[in-house]
Amino acid sequence: MEIRRNMGLILGISGGLIVFIIALIFIIYNNSDFDQQLINQVDSGVPADKLIPQIDKDTEKMKLNAQRRLESQTVAKNINKSDSAPFVQSYNDEMRMIAQYDDAHKKFANRDINKEQFLSEIQKPKDFLKMYYGNNP
Repeated sequence: MEIRRNMGLILGISGGLIVFIIALIFIIYNNSDFDQQLINQVDSGVPADKLIPQIDKDTEKMKLNAQRRLESQTVAKNINKSDSAPFVQSYNDEMRMIAQYDDAHKKFANRDINKEQFLSEIQKPKDFLKMYYGNNP
C-alpha cells in the first residue's frame, strides 16, 4: 500500500514538473522577440524554406503598420498632399529600414551570414524601427 502511495506521489510531482517546464518554455518562447526566435530556429537546424514564410509574415505586418501610420498621420489629420511630404519621407525611410531588416533575416535564414553578422546587420534597422514599434520591431 505504501509503495502505491509513494508511486502516486512521484508520478504526481513529476507530472506537475513536466507541465511547469512546458508552460515555462512556452512563455519564454512567446515573449522572445522575432530575431531571437529566428536565431533559435536557425541554431536548431530549421530549414530556410520553413523560416522564409515566417519572415515574410513579420515583414508584411511591419509594412502594414507603416502604411496605417502614414494614413493616420495624413488622412485623419486632414493634411493635403503638399503638406504631407515629411510624413511620406518618414514612411519611405521606414520602408527602407524594413527592407534592410527583411534582407538580413533572409540572409541569416539561408545561412548566407553567421549569427554575429546577422546581429550586426540588423542593429541599425532595429534601432530605427524601435522609434515606431517600441522595444520589439
